[in-house]
Amino acid sequence: MADVILRDIDPLLLERIRRLSVARGWTREHTCLMLLEQGLFASEHEVRNGFENREVDALTEAIQALRALPAGDSP
Repeated sequence: MADVILRDIDPLLLERIRRLSVARGWTREHTCLMLLEQGLFASEHEVRNGFENREVDALTEAIQALRALPAGDSP
């Protein structure tokens, strides 16, 4: 899986991610992945009519493939 690096993140946003990580018992990395996935689902739902069916199908297949991957080791 590719690494994602976020730069210049607002400290308040980082704190919110940290609090959610603690509350869920997840690593920061897992929390960010879950938030990214949930945000993508919400965004796809909002713009679904703007995508062609083949694009929606491709996105759905990509998300399913990501879900099928085993969880990585956290440092």
